[in-house]
Amino acid sequence: MTFETIKLPTASVGSQAHINVHRFGPSGGKKVYIQAGLHADEHPGLLVAQHLLRHLELLEKQGALKAEIVLVPFANPIGLRQRSFGHVVGRCDWHTGQNFNRNMAINTDQVMATLSDSFGDDLIENDQIMRAGLRTLVSQRTDVFEINSLHKALLLHSIDAHYVLDLHCDDVALPHIFYGVHQAETGAVLANAMGFSICLEEDVTGTVAFDGTHTQPWVNMEKHLGRPVFSKPCFAATLELRGRGDVSPELAEQDCLGILDFLTNENLIDRVPTPKKPVELKQLGVDQVKMVRASISGIVTYRSKLGATLKAGEPFADIVFLDSPTAKSVPILAPCDGYLFSATGHYFTTKGDTIAMLATTEQQNKAGTQLAF
Repeated sequence: MTFETIKLPTASVGSQAHINVHRFGPSGGKKVYIQAGLHADEHPGLLVAQHLLRHLELLEKQGALKAEIVLVPFANPIGLRQRSFGHVVGRCDWHTGQNFNRNMAINTDQVMATLSDSFGDDLIENDQIMRAGLRTLVSQRTDVFEINSLHKALLLHSIDAHYVLDLHCDDVALPHIFYGVHQAETGAVLANAMGFSICLEEDVTGTVAFDGTHTQPWVNMEKHLGRPVFSKPCFAATLELRGRGDVSPELAEQDCLGILDFLTNENLIDRVPTPKKPVELKQLGVDQVKMVRASISGIVTYRSKLGATLKAGEPFADIVFLDSPTAKSVPILAPCDGYLFSATGHYFTTKGDTIAMLATTEQQNKAGTQLAF
């Protein structure tokens, strides 16, 4: 294992943020990049990363690693210092207002202008050209604000990886995975390894998060050239490790082993996968997720538990008025058939707030819609 501390340019007098980078296994071949806590108020992944550290150290000593594995156990020191009266906020940069998990994608026109004439008929060689080219483009970025410096530092370690796993969590949720619709087969392998049944497949050609930043250039390049160009494009996924309150050694170890099982199934680690029951996957497009919004303000309570299959018109929650002359509540009805997999952890809700997400079989949103509370 090698360990490195990367200092970010100072944003203010007396302020110095840094990230830690751990590297395991042989370099020069396949590369895996894993990070936790890009949204600094999402903490399950931070604990999973510590479990991964322990396992990867042991696996490296055993000579079991067949790829380089880069682990950043806390990806957002800027967000971690955003404490407001004891609470970590950490989702958006206080200086610019930008979501830490948005607006870092490499400009598509720049990728095409720089690299589209570089590819021949050798798909493996094209992979190498693409990875090197993307890293060069990232290295040329300017970092006007501290958040830009953070994104640049993270991407310099991840953009040339073959696999990218970004550990997040939701408010209150069942575990689920986001990945590109063009990589559904590998996404299903990951979901089965993790034991996560809900797979949300995204079109990565529009607005993307950290995971899509890594897959978008490969997809757009092949669309631009109109032919198969690559042999092993980057696979990237966001793992939503349940909800913010789901932090425990037991869950962290379970998720850590799931990640290692995925890497084992991809022939990147020489070990025996953890025995587990097959998972019945719910693979659907992000545009098939129905976001249920509050029609009034009040305290939201839930009649149905996560994992419930709802029918259209079925009451599954209530909003209790706070300003009525008498005690009063109104039921919240499922707007369509769907599988309840996510709910809000902010029980005081205002009109228009998202209070639940349903996995459905019909298109509910425009392609490229970002899911968030």
